[in-house]
Amino acid sequence: MLQKMNGKVKKFLGISITFLLLFMAIPTSIAKAAVNKTYDFNSMTYQSTWGVTYSISNGSGTFNFTGQYREIKFKLPETLDMSQCTSVTFNASSPNGQIAFKLYDTSGNQAAVVYNFNSNTSDCTFAPNSTAKVSSIGIMAQGTNNYSAVVNRVTFTMTGGSSGSSTLLNTYGNVLKNSGAAVNLSQLQNSNTLSVIKTQYNSITLENEMKPDAVLGGSATLMTVAQAKSNGYYIPSSYTESTVPTLKFSTIDAVLQICYNNGLKLRGHTLVWHSQTPDWFFRTGYSSSGSYVSQAVMDARMEMFIKSYMGHIYNGNYGSVVYAWDVVNEYLHASTSGWSQVYGSNLGTTPSYVKKAFQYAYDCLNSFGLTNSVRLFYNDYNTYEVTDQIISLVNFINTGTKLCAGVGMQSHLSTSYPSVSAYKTAMQKFLNAGYEVQVTELDVTNTSASAQATYVYDLMTAILSLKKTGGNITGITWWGLYDSVSWRASQNPLLFSNLTTPKESYNKVLQAYTNAGY
Repeated sequence: MLQKMNGKVKKFLGISITFLLLFMAIPTSIAKAAVNKTYDFNSMTYQSTWGVTYSISNGSGTFNFTGQYREIKFKLPETLDMSQCTSVTFNASSPNGQIAFKLYDTSGNQAAVVYNFNSNTSDCTFAPNSTAKVSSIGIMAQGTNNYSAVVNRVTFTMTGGSSGSSTLLNTYGNVLKNSGAAVNLSQLQNSNTLSVIKTQYNSITLENEMKPDAVLGGSATLMTVAQAKSNGYYIPSSYTESTVPTLKFSTIDAVLQICYNNGLKLRGHTLVWHSQTPDWFFRTGYSSSGSYVSQAVMDARMEMFIKSYMGHIYNGNYGSVVYAWDVVNEYLHASTSGWSQVYGSNLGTTPSYVKKAFQYAYDCLNSFGLTNSVRLFYNDYNTYEVTDQIISLVNFINTGTKLCAGVGMQSHLSTSYPSVSAYKTAMQKFLNAGYEVQVTELDVTNTSASAQATYVYDLMTAILSLKKTGGNITGITWWGLYDSVSWRASQNPLLFSNLTTPKESYNKVLQAYTNAGY
């Protein structure tokens, strides 16, 4: 018996050694397969420029340089570890002067550069030879004349620690440009939470900390107009009052810096809303006991608030992270508020103050040269119930000048309502009307995990089918990181049961992406 066993052991050892030798002969390049991460200019976000104008068509960028060392920068949809990057390839064509390609880390420092690209080649490939965390690229003119270049895309070849495993970021973040979640400052300040956020998302929305009551405060702290001007506030010529309420930006400033340093973008949410806006903001003397002011006075207050708010962000060091604003939120579902007290109720789809809000926001972007890179949205819930009214409203806002880029579909859904077909029909109508669409506050309540998984698979399949046929859909934001921190926690509406535990619905969302042919 022992002799037989020894024979089996010898045979097993012989086979094992053979397999071991074969495995040792496998090149490490196969053991750690390379993963290509490719981004065109539809998946990147404009960041800054000096002496360069540009246009984007079908994902390719055409860049017009006005002289030597003029440069334009774009932020990648995710931050990449160059210690895991073997090569970077810029695909370009038709430069009529030499250009340089650059990589920038999360602090804005140059991490790598290659010079002297010209028209003799179409691919410019180089090894970054860096351990930096790269979040942006730059394209710079080397020649002294005015000339142009077309750059199509950039590809990073990643190995080692950068696996090819699917995430919301490297799937939906690539095809829709923005993969987002609703968060708060304390979550961003937690290093573990922030690390998880960065693996799944390149965009965040503050759930409450950018809303009017967070900026205005519970009661008014007043200053003189002269003090407000010295603090950088915008005071329109129509502003006839002697005092201005202090706007509180400390939380927002902290969030902006964290986003900038970690390669995250931010949706501004929200400027005008019937809810979470203090009643004193609409009353004489900014006093809770004052009477409601006239429409002319409120117009001036609204202009002061919107332009001071946005101006503070874009005058700061980190304003480039804010790529979109929900200018007006839920007007079509508004209940009695200060806005209705001043401007009246039942204004239909032609409310003058809503159009003025967009005009003030657009004017502010225009003063910073941002109207082509920062988008303004009308945001609402149950958009599949009021689709035609929203189209009429946005068309009214855009009378004369296109101020509103499109519609934010909040999408607080349930597996029982609405049907995916009804949701898809509403989105299709917005796209047919020429609007950009972002899914801004997505969650799905349910009676079971499997029901949620089936619903979100069908929903993502519908959204991606519209994207594939040319729909201008540019982002999905989940309203929370995981179930227990959701505003609808008891109904388990999100893709994660806790910060690091994905649910069946998460896998189904990724499966929908794969099955759509991406």
